[in-house]
Amino acid sequence: MKLPSRPLFLKNVRVKEKPVMAVDTGFDPDSMEGLRLVRASRGTGWFFHAGGLHEWSTRGVLQEEGHLLVWGEVAVLPEGTNPSHWPLDGEEGRVFLKAFVDAWTARSLEAERLPAFSASAVLPILTSAGWSFAFLPSELRSVLDSLQPQEERPSWEQLRHPDREGVASWAFTSAALVVVSASGTLPWAQQDEAHLHQEVRELEKTLVAEELPAGPEPATQDLLFESLTGRGGTVAQWKAWAARTPVAAVPETPERARRGAAALARRQRRRQQGAFWRSRGTLLTGLAVAVLAVAGIVGSVVWGLVKPDPTDTWTAEQVVKGYYAAIDSLDDQQLGKLLSNDSGKQPTLGLDKDEVTNRYVIRQVRTAYEQKSPVLEAAAWEAAGKPPLLLGQMLWGLTDLDLQGGGDRWTVQYQKWTADGGDEKTPPKAVGVAVVDRLILVKTGRGWKISSLQRQTQPLP
Repeated sequence: MKLPSRPLFLKNVRVKEKPVMAVDTGFDPDSMEGLRLVRASRGTGWFFHAGGLHEWSTRGVLQEEGHLLVWGEVAVLPEGTNPSHWPLDGEEGRVFLKAFVDAWTARSLEAERLPAFSASAVLPILTSAGWSFAFLPSELRSVLDSLQPQEERPSWEQLRHPDREGVASWAFTSAALVVVSASGTLPWAQQDEAHLHQEVRELEKTLVAEELPAGPEPATQDLLFESLTGRGGTVAQWKAWAARTPVAAVPETPERARRGAAALARRQRRRQQGAFWRSRGTLLTGLAVAVLAVAGIVGSVVWGLVKPDPTDTWTAEQVVKGYYAAIDSLDDQQLGKLLSNDSGKQPTLGLDKDEVTNRYVIRQVRTAYEQKSPVLEAAAWEAAGKPPLLLGQMLWGLTDLDLQGGGDRWTVQYQKWTADGGDEKTPPKAVGVAVVDRLILVKTGRGWKISSLQRQTQPLP
């Protein structure tokens, strides 16, 4: 597998006799694409050279041989050559990948948030001091990504996680590049971009270590697996990897080769099954739902009367915890199992169940249509520092849950987070409320159940 460079090149030019660094976009200045690039020509990027990161402020455009150039001022102007493709093989590839990791880990330490990896996010140039990398200003990068030729997209999309941002995105790409460098291929591949994205998302559950090539050392193999599955891949881990690279590769043993071939065969079967369900799944699912609906009408009435449920043996504390866990995970079925028969007289309990049911339906419909869940879990969002929401995200969940009480009386305090507003062009905003609930439980023939809930709320700043 070769990773082609974009038709974008760095070069040194002069503006009013002053040397500056420019990006040759390859587009005609008089075209519609050129007009979009002119509008995106002013911003702040970064240039990594000889171990140092320098601010690179783009100031405007130039025309050269029918191409539009976006130029900017930077403290260093090394001479160099632009590669026809990213070198990934042998010693040259290891040196390139070491420099690539050095560059993005250095960039991640700046106050400006590291964007997700993309084909136009970073441009390499080979200088007398080694590999240097230019990180494009955000608006310019976005426009160039949108103008990427269709025939180039598949190679780059295989190296990009469709959902990850910041360090996690670059850790995934770095791991994929190392795998390509070591084996020449990747354990995942789909021609259709939407199907490729779905397979990449499923790596967290389906990837096994045997599918990865034998790395130079166990620590590298662990880092590849953790970065690809989202279980690790921090800046510190990747900086440590770069510090010990290049190193000689360890020959692959016959036993590992056998296990790797078996793992790849399993993944190929999963791909075939996935393709089958993507092409016929809607029809078969519809038929199954129809059959189950008819059977459910008859069976659920009888079975529901006699079948015991695990929640019937829960303690009062487990019932209270389970109630809020069901709200947090949008599990309307579990929610209903924890309410007493007379809970319908309590409007707050009814509103909770209606809201959870409505949001569950919206999540399922959008997941089926978009091939990914739109829900951003509040706990994960809060752990990430409460970043601005993206277009279409459904923020939902409870945080800082605190239970007090015992027996049939409980007081529960927590923060509830949702997303409000937003449209096709405007991201939604996070809305939080501080909540205090007072619950009354009753002991029924089916164990402890929630009978009453009184609620007080206060908006969070």
